[in-house]
Amino acid sequence: MSRAKYCRPLFAQPTVAVLALAIAQAAHGETVALKQYFNIPAQPLNQALLIFGRQSGLQIMYGTEIADNLHSHALQGDYTATEALNILLSGTPLRAISNGEGVISLQRNAPELQNKLEPGIMPAITVTGKTVYDADDPYNPNYNRPNATTATKTDTPVMETPFSVKVISKQVMQDQQSIRLDRALENVSGVYRQQGFGLVESFNIRGFGTFDYYRDGTRFQSALTQTGPRETANLERIEVLKGPASILYGRIEPGGMINLVSKKPRAQPYYSLQQQFGSFDFYRTTLDATGGLNQDDSLLYRFNFAYEDKRSFREFVNSDNVFLAPVIQWKISDRTQITFDMEYKTGNTMQDFGFPALGNRPANLPVERYFGEQFGFAKYDEIQAGFNWSHEFNDNWKIQHRFNTQFTEQDGRSIAPRGLRADNRTLNRVLVGFDDNKIDTYTSSLDLTGHIDTFGVNHTVLLGGDLYNFKNTGLFMADPTFPSIDIFNPIHSGTLTLNPANGDKFHTDEEWYGLYFQDQMKLPYDVHLLAGFRYDNATIDFVSSSLKAQQEKISPRVGLLWQPIKDLSIYGNYVENFGLPNFGLGNGGQPLKAETAQQWEAGVKTEFFDERFSATVSWFQLTKQNIATGNPDPALAALGFAVQTGEVVNQGIELDISGEILPGWNLISNYTFIDSEITQNNDDTQGNRFPNIPQHGGSFWTTYAFQNDVIRGLKIGGGVVARGQREVNNENDVQMPGYVLVNLMAGYEFKVGHSKVSAQLNVDNLLDKEYFPSSGGFGRGRIDVGTPRTFLGSIRVEF
Repeated sequence: MSRAKYCRPLFAQPTVAVLALAIAQAAHGETVALKQYFNIPAQPLNQALLIFGRQSGLQIMYGTEIADNLHSHALQGDYTATEALNILLSGTPLRAISNGEGVISLQRNAPELQNKLEPGIMPAITVTGKTVYDADDPYNPNYNRPNATTATKTDTPVMETPFSVKVISKQVMQDQQSIRLDRALENVSGVYRQQGFGLVESFNIRGFGTFDYYRDGTRFQSALTQTGPRETANLERIEVLKGPASILYGRIEPGGMINLVSKKPRAQPYYSLQQQFGSFDFYRTTLDATGGLNQDDSLLYRFNFAYEDKRSFREFVNSDNVFLAPVIQWKISDRTQITFDMEYKTGNTMQDFGFPALGNRPANLPVERYFGEQFGFAKYDEIQAGFNWSHEFNDNWKIQHRFNTQFTEQDGRSIAPRGLRADNRTLNRVLVGFDDNKIDTYTSSLDLTGHIDTFGVNHTVLLGGDLYNFKNTGLFMADPTFPSIDIFNPIHSGTLTLNPANGDKFHTDEEWYGLYFQDQMKLPYDVHLLAGFRYDNATIDFVSSSLKAQQEKISPRVGLLWQPIKDLSIYGNYVENFGLPNFGLGNGGQPLKAETAQQWEAGVKTEFFDERFSATVSWFQLTKQNIATGNPDPALAALGFAVQTGEVVNQGIELDISGEILPGWNLISNYTFIDSEITQNNDDTQGNRFPNIPQHGGSFWTTYAFQNDVIRGLKIGGGVVARGQREVNNENDVQMPGYVLVNLMAGYEFKVGHSKVSAQLNVDNLLDKEYFPSSGGFGRGRIDVGTPRTFLGSIRVEF
C-alpha cells in the first residue's frame, strides 16, 4: 500500500475524508458481514484506521486531516468490519456513511446530529459487557493478561504457550501497593523470597535460588551490583517463566526467570502523581508522565520518577533512594521505530542479616533487635542505558535489535554474623567492606521473527543471537577480630578499623555469546508444537586468581499443546538448561564446569469470560546436577578442591488463578506443593530437603469495586499469604516455622474536574504475626526477620 494514500494534502483543506473500501461491491458485502478478530490498542485515530485496514484486509484511502488530534477506543475481539469501525469512531465527531455501492465516507457530525442517526449512516451497534482496554492502558483494571512475550520472545497467547508462564498486572501491584518485587511475586506459585540483606534481590523458583532478574529481556545480576531492592515505579507488569529459560536468555538458574516489563511511551497523554506514607517513617513519592512531543505523535516520551525515604522496625536500619527513568520513542514510519531508555538510581541503605538459630529454631528475640552497628552503610549509584529498534519488512517478517549497558558503583561497611559460640548467646562477628565495587555490563541481542506457511502448517520462526559482557572490579576488606555481641543483652561496640591497604583486590570478567532457533507450529486439529535449540559459548575469567573457565553447550527445548476448545489447553514440555558457572577448582586444579538441569512438565490451562479469567495447573520434575561438593579426600577438601557430583531433584504441582469473576470482583491466587530432595552429595546431607522450600505454600487475594451508583468508586479487598515449614540449610538441623499472614486494603476514587483522585490504605500482617520469611541457605547465622503489622496509605492524582 503506498504511503501517498495517507499523506496530508499540501494545499487542500479537506473537511470530508473518503474511506474507499476499494473492492467490488459483492466482495465488500462479504467482507464487512463476516466476523473476524481485531486487536487495535487505543491510539491516534489515523494510526488506528491504518491498522484496521491491515487487519480487515480492506484497502483504505483517505486524507488524514479530518482525523488529526482524534484518538480511537481500544478494539479487541470478534467483530464484523462495520462493527469494528463503529467502535473505533465512537466518541469522535465523525460518522461513517455508505452510498450503498461499496464506498464508505467519513464525515464530521453536525452539532445537532451528534446523538441522532440519519438514513444512510452505518447501523449503530450496541456494545455490551466490559470496556476493552489495551494491555498497557494506565487505567486498565484487569488482573488477567492473556498474552506474554517472555516464554517465546513473540507475543503469544498464554493459552497457546506450552510452558507455565504467569503475568502480574500493574493493577494487582497497585491494589497491594507492591513497592518491592518480593511482595508482587507472592502472587505467583512456586516463587518464594530469599534473603537479600537489604542490598540485593533474591528469589527461589521451583526450589532453586537466583539472584538474577531481567528487565525487558535483559539480564541484571543483583548479587554483585548490590544497588538495593529493584524500583517498581516504571514497571508495567511482571512476567514469570517457570522452568529453564536459558535457551532464549543464556546462563540462568533452572527454576525460572523473572522478567520485568517496563512502561512504554504512549501517544495519549497521561500524568500521575502519587504520595505514599506508612509505618516506620515510610515516605515515597512517584511521578509518571507520557505523551507525544510533536504534532503527529511520531515522537513519544515517558518519564518515571521515585523518591523514597524510610526507617525500619529493626534498630539502626534505614534507607533512601532517588530513581529516574526517561524513555524516548521515535516512530520513524508505521513499520520502523527506535526507543532510547535510561534508568538512574542512587541511594543509601544498611545491610541486615537477621537472627541466628538457637537449637533447631530461629532465636526467640525481640523482632527489632539488630546485631550490626549504626555506623554500617552501603551507598550506591547505578546507571542503565540502552536502545532498541525494530523494523517490519512486511506483515510477516520483523527484525529487532536491543543494546543495553549498566554501570554501578558501590561502597559499604557492614557487620556480618559468624556464628554462635558454645554458650549459645555470644555471637561472633566480622567487619567487612567494599571500596570501588564497580560493574560494567554490556548486553546485545538481535532477533529475526517470521511467519510462513508450509503444507498447511503455520510457522512462527525466531532466529537470534545475543552477547553478554560483564566486568566486576573492586577492593574487599575484612576484620575477623571485630568484637562479638551478646544476643540477649546486646552492647553495641566496635569501630571502623578497616584499612584499604590490607584489602584484597578482585577482578572478574564474564562473557558469552549464544545462537538460538525456535519454531512455533500450528498443526491441524488445534495442535501447537514448539521446538528449538541454543548454542552457548561462555567464558569466566577470575583475573585476580588467574583462574579461567570456558565451556560450550547445545541445549534443546520442545513443547506440545493441544487446544480442543477455545477455553482449554493441555500441554507438556521437555527443556534442558545451561546453568551458572561453579566457583572453585576440580581435581588437578582444573576449573569446574557449569551446572546443568533438565525439566519435564505437563499441565492444563483454562480461560473464561472473554479472556478475563484464567487458571493453570502444572506438574513438573526439575533435576539439577554438576553441583560442586567437597572433595571426598579430606585433605583436598580442606584445600578447597571440589568434585561435581551434587544433584537435587525438585518436583511438584502448581496452581495459578487470576481474573474477574463478576463485574468489579477480581482475584489472584496460587498454591504450590514441592517435594525436594538432595539426591547426590559427598556428605551426610543426601536425602535431605533443599533449604528455603516449603512443602506447601500459596496465597489468595481478592478485591471488589462496588458497581452501585451510590457508592461507586469504593473498593475493598484482602487476602492471605501462607508458607509451610522450611529448612534453613542443607543439614536440615534448623527449621523456620510455617506462617499465615492476613492483608487488607480499602480505597476510594472520585473525579475532580478531568482528574481522577484515588485514596487507598493497605494493612499488611494485620494480626501482627511473628515469622521468618527466608534464610537463603546461608547457614545457621542468617535468618530473615519478618515485618510486623504495617500501614501504608496513598493519595494518587491521574489526568
